[in-house]
Amino acid sequence: MRFGDDLSLIALSGEVVVDYAPRLRKEFEGQRVWIAGYCNEVFAYVPSERVLAEGGYEGGGAMMYFGWHGPFKPGVEDRVVGLVKKLMDRCQQAPR
Repeated sequence: MRFGDDLSLIALSGEVVVDYAPRLRKEFEGQRVWIAGYCNEVFAYVPSERVLAEGGYEGGGAMMYFGWHGPFKPGVEDRVVGLVKKLMDRCQQAPR
């Protein structure tokens, strides 16, 4: 969501790990962005590649509590960031 030319809100569903905030700030360097997790639905932890590789609770063990059959596949971070970039492009092209 864009608030004029001053601020963009990047609202991510799920319990995203903290690695997404610095990654998205870097992707949108020079723009004011507010990055928030826990938006809409908390369907599971959403690990970064670092956390996925580490394994453990957030990297895959918690999936059984959310009703998932296994951890996310490698590439989840790039996929999430890619979709955010696509949506941000749409917001920038939308009429004011």
